[in-house]
Amino acid sequence: MKIKDIAVSAAALMVIGGAVTAALAGTNALTAGTIADRMAETENAARLQVIDADSFEEQTLDDGGTSIVYYRAVKDGQTAGYVFTTVTTGKSGGLTVMTGLRTDGTVSGVMVTSDNETAGYVDKVRKAGLLDSFKGREAAAGFRLGETVDGVSQATKTSRGIIEGVDKAARLFEACRKEAMS
Repeated sequence: MKIKDIAVSAAALMVIGGAVTAALAGTNALTAGTIADRMAETENAARLQVIDADSFEEQTLDDGGTSIVYYRAVKDGQTAGYVFTTVTTGKSGGLTVMTGLRTDGTVSGVMVTSDNETAGYVDKVRKAGLLDSFKGREAAAGFRLGETVDGVSQATKTSRGIIEGVDKAARLFEACRKEAMS
């Protein structure tokens, strides 16, 4: 091949690459708002599954130098409770657990919003009733596998991860309550 042929081919690839990059950037710019709105709707729908509320207000809590984002649930103009999202590790790693807590300190609901667990483990835990077993329980007592909450057989590590996520949410709730009192 001649140098001229190589230069023409390189220039053509550069123009094609630039055009594709520009098209992707333009598409991203045009759809960013829509994507953000849909994400917010999805997250709000998940929050509604763990606590009954009319709306949610984003709040932050300083947890030993780390800023934690949580949501205040509002029902009929009053604080109905709070929603905390925690990330823990189960069998495979990466469990995202959303926990709703009422103002009286009881759990209103728990759900797994994302996981990297072995296929079927979260479903097994859900079907066995682990997530529902938290409802109405006092957060202040904390939650520990085998002591305050029974795990699900053949999904013990997934159960442990979920229980640890709910326990962390309970501790954050107590820290939030103390911060509000001061």
